[in-house]
Amino acid sequence: RAHPRGAVWATRPCLDALLTDSGQARRPLLLIADEVEVARAAAIDLAAAGVRSISVFAGGFAAWQAAGLPIESTPDSPPDERCIDYLFFVHDRHDGNREAALQYLAWETQLIGQLDADERADFRIQA
Repeated sequence: RAHPRGAVWATRPCLDALLTDSGQARRPLLLIADEVEVARAAAIDLAAAGVRSISVFAGGFAAWQAAGLPIESTPDSPPDERCIDYLFFVHDRHDGNREAALQYLAWETQLIGQLDADERADFRIQA
């Protein structure tokens, strides 16, 4: 719904593209994540990609907002197709929507069936 003003949303798998597309590697970066370990992991990847100045903001977005720092809303950025960490079809499963919860469980239990033989071979069942 909102984010720090000027922030660019990213997940670790898309950091390389973000750096290439925007020239961010040459600028100091401030990482903000609700879990500091996530930001620290991204910092490792960014340093390996050549970013020289990386800081992590303690406390995530809630701390940013509580400090009265500037925020903005950009509902179309990133576009929906790049929001790989959000399930639009069952977004309200935790808000009492039983149908969405059941749809999510069906999706989740069918994931194994979407793997090919090589991908399934990577999993081992521990007794």
